[in-house]
Amino acid sequence: MPDWLGKTIGKVRIDKYLAHGGMAEVYLGTHLTLDRPVAVKVLHSYIEENQDLLARFHREARVVAGLRHPNIVQIYDFDAVDGHPYIVMEYLKGPTLASYLRELHGRNERIQPHQVARLLKALTASLDYAHEQGVIHRDIKPGNILLHKKAGEIPLDQPLTNDVEAILTDFGLVRIANSASQTASGMVSGTPAYMSPEQARGDSIDHRTDIYSLGIVLYEMLAGRVPFEADSSLTVIYKQINDPPPPITGISPAVQQVINQALTKKPEDRYPTSRNMAVDFYLAIGMNREAETIIGALPEEAKSIHSKMYESPPPVVAAQAPKPAARKTVLIGVGVFVVLGLITLLIGAFFIFSRFTGAVSPLDGATPGNIETPVTGPASETTQLPSAEGMVEIPSGTYVVGSSAGDDYHSAPREVSLGGFWIDKYQTTYDEYVQFLTATNGQSQEILGDGNRPVRGVTWDQALAYCAWMNKRLPTEAEWEAAGRGSGSNPQLYPWGEDPTAGGKVIDLPSQDTYEVGSMPFNQSPFGVYDLASNVWEWVGEPYAEVPAGSKILRGGRFGLPILDLAYRLSVLPDDERYVKFAGFRCASDQVK
Repeated sequence: MPDWLGKTIGKVRIDKYLAHGGMAEVYLGTHLTLDRPVAVKVLHSYIEENQDLLARFHREARVVAGLRHPNIVQIYDFDAVDGHPYIVMEYLKGPTLASYLRELHGRNERIQPHQVARLLKALTASLDYAHEQGVIHRDIKPGNILLHKKAGEIPLDQPLTNDVEAILTDFGLVRIANSASQTASGMVSGTPAYMSPEQARGDSIDHRTDIYSLGIVLYEMLAGRVPFEADSSLTVIYKQINDPPPPITGISPAVQQVINQALTKKPEDRYPTSRNMAVDFYLAIGMNREAETIIGALPEEAKSIHSKMYESPPPVVAAQAPKPAARKTVLIGVGVFVVLGLITLLIGAFFIFSRFTGAVSPLDGATPGNIETPVTGPASETTQLPSAEGMVEIPSGTYVVGSSAGDDYHSAPREVSLGGFWIDKYQTTYDEYVQFLTATNGQSQEILGDGNRPVRGVTWDQALAYCAWMNKRLPTEAEWEAAGRGSGSNPQLYPWGEDPTAGGKVIDLPSQDTYEVGSMPFNQSPFGVYDLASNVWEWVGEPYAEVPAGSKILRGGRFGLPILDLAYRLSVLPDDERYVKFAGFRCASDQVK
């Protein structure tokens, strides 16, 4: 990043370095026209001469700059200099809520309930205003909430006074930053401890993801900690998706109910607006008159939801296992609840893996300190490690993937750094998948295969579920290709070498159906991984190059097609029946017993 100190960008002179954030460096500057101090955020993204990215950045920044609310930090200007996007915004003195809570909780103290209510009223008013303009924050957390008062400082070791305001900053910064970088499909942004379940899964989000995150902030103010803590971000994400928030000791059932409703896993079960949450919190702590002032500002359809709020407070309910059911036919899928839980486990794991492997992609943009991670990854650290039996160890190192073929089915060559991992020697067989369905009472459309031949007819989600059941995960695209081609600066294109015919042995591969895994000894990679070309397509996880929104990657080709090189990549929708009927998979793991 260039040194901006002393320079003038646009109408602002950069005077002082303030901080280094996840998506930007922050400076104190002087606006030469307005003659006032301003905060300048120079994003880590780099636009250069890409006019499409520049136009997208301007479009997103213009929307956020149009927000005018006393509890939202105002954006004055935005542009790019030397390819670096920057945002000029209102400079407000005062600590963040994160700094204040850290000091407060370090003394085992809490913000008084009436002050929590005041902060919540300001935050929900600003959030609802932005939501009405169609803008979602996407990263609500104490670090993005400023505590400000017009006169004097805010001591970190003293209670908050009534003139302290809560002001949201970095509104829309996640989206602005993403618009200024070539972010690969399947990437998400946010902070795991405050991330909504749908955000953690990489699903589409709406204003209710902000309501969930604000519920986490409310929980932290009352409990002195966030609801979900763990040694790894992966485990936190899994808990966000699956676990109910632990009850807070010492609060009333009414306050606990507010927390529970804000933090429900399904967005449709949360509050319709964030101010509805503020109203219920006021009512729960007995500030009924103040609650009436907020109710008066609510939309008509949202005013009536509080009247029966506390007649029957719902308990905190843990996820329930499905009832066992007998199955006589072998059917695909994960229609029962246990398997859905397994799917969300691996999808949560999915987001973190590339941070651990250090995989490199030309699409990499910002390197946020909060988190921006792909949708694939290793099994939870708390999960039992899988057995090494039937798996092959791939050493850590730098591998070359991709091809210079220059068509729509190959990505340009690149180096990727991979941590050591293990991958299944063979594709998952029909018999193995049947065991999974029997154990989990799975059901869906009929699967294809027989005995020790690879299972096919499996969707991407179903492949995820099986691997999770095995305490494994899907291999990333880079891992799959590296396991097939081997190491070196110019790795072979086929599992057996550079000759597409394998010395004439390819003619022995069946063209009308699959064959038993491992039964073609020549069809193995330098690492001893079998059947990576032909037999069935294989689903993989994190892509190493861009894919269309919602699509997943199939690798390896299938029977009946000419042998495809191991750099060939097919982008399809994860449940497209035209490809699913030829799709199988194998699993991977970072560690084994």
